[in-house]
Amino acid sequence: MKRRFFLGVTCGLAALWVGHGAETAGAKAPESFSFVAMGCMPYGAENFAAYERLLAEINRRRPAFTVHCGDTKGGSEPPSESFLKQVHTWFDGLEGAVIYTPGDNEWTDVHRDNNRIGGVKQDPLVWLARVRAEYFGSERSLGKAPIPLVTQRRDRGFEKFVENARWTLGGVVFATVHVVGSNNNRQAKVPGALLEFEERDAANVAWVRGTFAAARANGAPGVALFFQAEPFGSAEKDGSASGFTRFLATVEQEAKAFARPVLLVHADEHRYRLEPKIKFPSGEKLDNVTRLETFGAGDIHAVQVVVDPGAPQVFLAGPLIVPENALPVLPRPKKAAKKEDEK
Repeated sequence: MKRRFFLGVTCGLAALWVGHGAETAGAKAPESFSFVAMGCMPYGAENFAAYERLLAEINRRRPAFTVHCGDTKGGSEPPSESFLKQVHTWFDGLEGAVIYTPGDNEWTDVHRDNNRIGGVKQDPLVWLARVRAEYFGSERSLGKAPIPLVTQRRDRGFEKFVENARWTLGGVVFATVHVVGSNNNRQAKVPGALLEFEERDAANVAWVRGTFAAARANGAPGVALFFQAEPFGSAEKDGSASGFTRFLATVEQEAKAFARPVLLVHADEHRYRLEPKIKFPSGEKLDNVTRLETFGAGDIHAVQVVVDPGAPQVFLAGPLIVPENALPVLPRPKKAAKKEDEK
């Protein structure tokens, strides 16, 4: 049954794209391209071989760029400098450009007891600094063919947020936003977490507003945002206590005013999901906003998005399945995903 489901999704994507091409036959269509997104992987040495097969498949498909939406390790794996460098090596092994945004497992959650190193409890802020130093030393992407990026280090008052990046291709504006799981680090019981959250939350709000301002100024046909956390469930459940309230309210306000296609790409729940006309915590559904969630954990696959700047929908997404890897399990319940993340 799962195999039929994925074949159906893939064939449906191809059919939709062919149909669109037929409608524009005879007219010079804007140049289209594709990108790949993944997240919450490789998640342990047992998945390294499958992850490398995924990277090889991405190289075979030659997307314009690839985005990793964070969580390069599992929540129970202690952090290490050597693993940060191993991930960097994997990224630089991809033929094209690679853009990375951090996840909670890389830094937010290292205070957990099962992340102790030599019995010593780890400091999330120390590991956040190490993540920034390893991957965000310059305004260039990773990968064998890096591209220039505009980052928030240019903005007065937000210089430390070097990980928030923006780039444009085919007129479409793309941006990463450092929004992570574990309630976006709004954790009152973790020393220093609330101050860190408040600073980064303000930076993220400014970055989202700046991204849409750039899109409006340039007449962009669409905007895509990439981040690690699944923010909607927490916001709907916890209301003002959520660490995602300001971020989502800002995205909603800006996307509504933009009135053109907006794609939100994230990881976190370890399951593929494509949800058009997303409903925000305010209760309003925006017809122009689509949410795309990547695979993750034991499901070592990705998502691929065809971008046609001249089409009304701009973004056309579907799963990128690696034939040699185990077929994914769908749907993966939220409780199971959370439990797996904390192992």
